[in-house]
Amino acid sequence: MKKLGLTLAMIMSIGFTAIPAQASDIEISGDMGVYSQYLWRGMKQTAGASSVQGDLNLDTGTGLSANAWFASLNNNSTEFDFTVDYSGEVGDVSYSVGGIAYMYLNNAAGNANEIYLGVGYGPVSLTYYYAVSGSWNRNSYADLALAHSVGGFDLSADFGFYIPSNTVANPSGFVDRNGNSIIKKGLGHVDLAVSKDVEISGITFTPSFMVSLPTYKNTATNSKKNSVQFIGGLSAAF
Repeated sequence: MKKLGLTLAMIMSIGFTAIPAQASDIEISGDMGVYSQYLWRGMKQTAGASSVQGDLNLDTGTGLSANAWFASLNNNSTEFDFTVDYSGEVGDVSYSVGGIAYMYLNNAAGNANEIYLGVGYGPVSLTYYYAVSGSWNRNSYADLALAHSVGGFDLSADFGFYIPSNTVANPSGFVDRNGNSIIKKGLGHVDLAVSKDVEISGITFTPSFMVSLPTYKNTATNSKKNSVQFIGGLSAAF
């Protein structure tokens, strides 16, 4: 999944050096950055305000990895996402399976858990997410992603599809993080992004820019929920 965003005048250049642990194949890495806003699957999470984001990743070298990611929100809250993933390859096809725990400081009502399964071939990948608890329990989401590098620039396109649960409790559409049924089944957003790694004194800085075109509609008014969003970001990894 996963996350872009930029306040160009500011960057939290704190990161974590890739550190070999006792087992030579285990590696710890991380980064920190500032973004103009935080979008989650095409939906605003900071009402257009900037967001500090960062992560810490542990890779065992066996296909099994764990990641802790956070984002500051503008309501005196912070989001923490904890992911456990197992990835591998079968011939030219890659795969990944795992789970994500979403936790919110000062907003426990938003806590949720998802499981996912992804497959990829060359520059194309498809990942399916299914919520097993939380405000959007039993709803699904699929992300079709394309990635390519040209002249040192990393280009990507993501197409996000919402798949509401057809239950009596939720007959009208996909439920968002606040429990609001707002999205009809189908393509929910298109994200186009570009980034470039720049190494300075052993630190990798990554400026990024993304255009997000939300296509989902409010199920009550049948109108678009969000307009086109422009997000810039700058992160640093050690």
